[in-house]
Amino acid sequence: MLFYYIYRMRKIYQAYYFAIGLLALVVISSCSSDSDVTPEANTVLEDYEEVGSFSGEQLKVIAAFSGFGEYQDIIEYGLTLYKITYNTEFQGQRILASGIVTVPQGADRFPVLLGAHGTISSDANAPSNLNFNQNRTSGFELFAAFGFISVIPDYLGFGASNSIVHPYFDYEASAKSSVDMLKATQEFLEEQEVAFNPDLFLTGYSQGGYVAVATLKYLEENTDELLDFEVVATAAGAGGYNIRQGMELILNEITYPVPANLAFLVYAYQQTNGWDRPLTDFFQEPYASQIPNLFDGSNSTGTINSQLPTNLNALFQPNFLAAMRDGTEIEFLTALEQNSIHDWAPQSPLRLYHDIKDEVVPAQVSERTFQVMRQNGAEDVLYFPFDLAPTHREAVQPMYVQTIPWFLTLRSFD
Repeated sequence: MLFYYIYRMRKIYQAYYFAIGLLALVVISSCSSDSDVTPEANTVLEDYEEVGSFSGEQLKVIAAFSGFGEYQDIIEYGLTLYKITYNTEFQGQRILASGIVTVPQGADRFPVLLGAHGTISSDANAPSNLNFNQNRTSGFELFAAFGFISVIPDYLGFGASNSIVHPYFDYEASAKSSVDMLKATQEFLEEQEVAFNPDLFLTGYSQGGYVAVATLKYLEENTDELLDFEVVATAAGAGGYNIRQGMELILNEITYPVPANLAFLVYAYQQTNGWDRPLTDFFQEPYASQIPNLFDGSNSTGTINSQLPTNLNALFQPNFLAAMRDGTEIEFLTALEQNSIHDWAPQSPLRLYHDIKDEVVPAQVSERTFQVMRQNGAEDVLYFPFDLAPTHREAVQPMYVQTIPWFLTLRSFD
């Protein structure tokens, strides 16, 4: 959980992180419907429902009873959470998607933050399906405590769109559905008469880092999509932006600790691109036959990892693995290149974070992405390598220790 790790490090930037740690203790009990949307009046927004709400005063009481009374004064806002559904486009077809919008309780003109979550395979773990009464959140909802309207997409293939296979690490699907959720959020805020300003922040870790940068790229290359928002800053961690490079580095090894990620990528590309190739072209049996059921939305990545071998020679067909390693697997490698998002020049501030020991996404990917973007003339791209966490999962902590204070210095209510 993103903010669990930040909470553990509250002695660093303690004032910033108390609110996050505190919110992680809150049980959100409110659940009511407040949907007065007139679909004809909106171009993207379909519907919304309030799923949780609590005030700043409630948080202060919790602080006192939790032994953190000295920090009561730094709690700025209460939170109200909404599940929204909205229309987007996928492969030329209109599709209903979903996500969570968290609104600070206050009269300020709040900036907007897109929080992109990491890899999930279970529909139950989609942000809009998380049970707030059981204290389960993606973490990005809690940015509202700092005065950001938080927008958290489920991603296509989860939530309202769970009838399709998630287009994993697909640039167009990742970016377009995120941008359309931003459009829907603007319509929702106007419908609710919630004040907001045009400042937009983008952030995410792991797959979420990829989605955040993909969204930034899409917005900068499609300026007519931006609506009233202007990107102020993007913070992305361990995002695998150059997917071909990442896959080549991973497949040059004998083992990989999270085979679910590799299987998900191959299966998603086969499905999303409509390749007329059986899964036995890629996977050995019995795994080829098991993959569709493993990724039907009912299994967590942990469960899937337990069903797949970490030895790549046991998971993949020898011919496929050899072709990937010698560069002759043209169809798959071309798709990886087409969905890579490292070779361009961002025009707004972008910070890339990566732990150098990352065992899931090689740190060389972020390093090379930084180098290519700077060579392309992007002066506001910075790379922050670090060696502060034992695993990919735990490296989210030191990233946000740096990211949150940076975002706060840029936050404005104008």
